Amino acid sequence: MSFTIIYDRRDPEALASARRHRGLWGVLYTSIDPIDETHVALTFRPAPNRKRWRAWERVRKSWILEELEAA
Repeated sequence: MSFTIIYDRRDPEALASARRHRGLWGVLYTSIDPIDETHVALTFRPAPNRKRWRAWERVRKSWILEELEAA
C-alpha cells in the first residue's frame, strides 16, 4: 500500500528528513509531487514483487513514521 507524506521545504530539518526518507525507501519507488512553492509530497509506493519486499517495506515505513513522530 502506498503512503504519502507532505514536507515543508522552508524547514531545513524537514527537507533533510524528506531526502533521508526517500533514501530509506528507494528513489525508484518514491514520487515527488510539488504542492505549492513551499510544500512537497513524497509518495512511497511498494515494489512490484510485493511478496519478496513486503516485510522489508514494513520495516522501512516504521522507521520513517517513527522519525516523524519523534520530531
